[in-house]
Amino acid sequence: MAVEVFMPKMTDHMESGEIIHWLVKEGDRVEQGQVIMEVMTDKVVADLEAPASGILKGVRPGAVDGATIPVGETFAYIAEPDEEVPVLPPLAPHAAPATEKPSTVIEATASTSAQTEPGQVLAAPAVRRLAKELGVDLTLVRGTGPGGRIREEDVYAFVEARKSQEITEEPGAVRASPLARRLARELGVDLTQVRGSGPGGRIREEDVRAFAEAQRAQAIPASAAVQAEWVDLTPVQRLTGQRMLESVHNTPQFALHVNADTTNLLWLREALMERILAETGERPSITALLVRIVAAALKEHPRVNASFEGGRIRLYREINIGVAIGTDDGLVVPVIKAADQKNLLQIVQELKTFQEKARVMRFTSEDLSGGTFTVSNLGMYEIERFNAIINPPQAAILAVGRIIKTPVGMPDDTIALRPVMSLTLTVDHRVLDGVQGARFLSAIKEKIERPYFLL
Repeated sequence: MAVEVFMPKMTDHMESGEIIHWLVKEGDRVEQGQVIMEVMTDKVVADLEAPASGILKGVRPGAVDGATIPVGETFAYIAEPDEEVPVLPPLAPHAAPATEKPSTVIEATASTSAQTEPGQVLAAPAVRRLAKELGVDLTLVRGTGPGGRIREEDVYAFVEARKSQEITEEPGAVRASPLARRLARELGVDLTQVRGSGPGGRIREEDVRAFAEAQRAQAIPASAAVQAEWVDLTPVQRLTGQRMLESVHNTPQFALHVNADTTNLLWLREALMERILAETGERPSITALLVRIVAAALKEHPRVNASFEGGRIRLYREINIGVAIGTDDGLVVPVIKAADQKNLLQIVQELKTFQEKARVMRFTSEDLSGGTFTVSNLGMYEIERFNAIINPPQAAILAVGRIIKTPVGMPDDTIALRPVMSLTLTVDHRVLDGVQGARFLSAIKEKIERPYFLL
């Protein structure tokens, strides 16, 4: 029995995946668990494995390198050599949702044809001959056959629709779609000045926009013009922006600040340096120490290890700490699972692995999912203090600044220079009030200043 190959949900917030590179081709035999393609998710490049053993068949038209496939959509089958598989419709072009519904079939097909590759037209040779005789561009015709295949009656219907539109337009009148006319009125554009790019010179919505942009550019004095270029967001940057906007709009956030004396923490780091370096090849970072400290504090304050969902508070049983890591493609937050049950050596090793994966952006879905709390440390960039935005649906995030030698009042009323670190806790007020947040932050401060439990 044929097995569907579909785009899986590889991360918590993934909506679609981009095919980076097929590693096999249609007709090849694959084994279950074999990597068949590389996929760019909303965060990283991941390997997609074959769900079964057999022959790769029925690859969806358009499912090529660079194509984007929504989560859950089937794009191929794995079947026995002599087994028939269903014909899949061509992959829809990846585009932003339309804000207005086109008023005619011709306008709808024309607006998408610019993004459709010629090879994606499904039509029999006889239909292609008919289209050629009638002067019809098949990329503008909507097929009603199986899988979107264009039939002869579709071509005739297209011709009739085109004729009916031509009849309704007065001789010498501007040929423009209803959407284009409406937009022209809104933008104050004279359609007689616009050159149409549609069939027969018909003016489309994009022609009006292009004309309006050109007019605005000409209206700007040369002295006021600013040279600029457009830069596309990476999938990681796009997702981060969306989620942070969602967080700020939907979460009542407040921040608490405290400074912690790191004298003992730095001493402990040096004391453990030789052993950890010998076993992992990595120096224990401040971030690694903080992950272990935060995990211990979360165990004492389980209300922080939570999220607000459906009008209720969800308390997580596992303490999974995400660590923000900056990359050239954007911010990623791999997760150290069950951090409260791991020793410092294990945490150092996991962070080392995450850093290596970040350099090539090759995380697994397991690496990036399931976080219940996040730590963001910008101290290595000389940042003294900052407020981090909560990573939804989590209830809090800890922002860590750099360690600065600061005058501190001692118990004997003397002043001493101490290495002080700033800590900022951003909290979801629906889950925690100020007192609860303050108690948790104070617990972190206390463990930083007395970190001997880490030994």
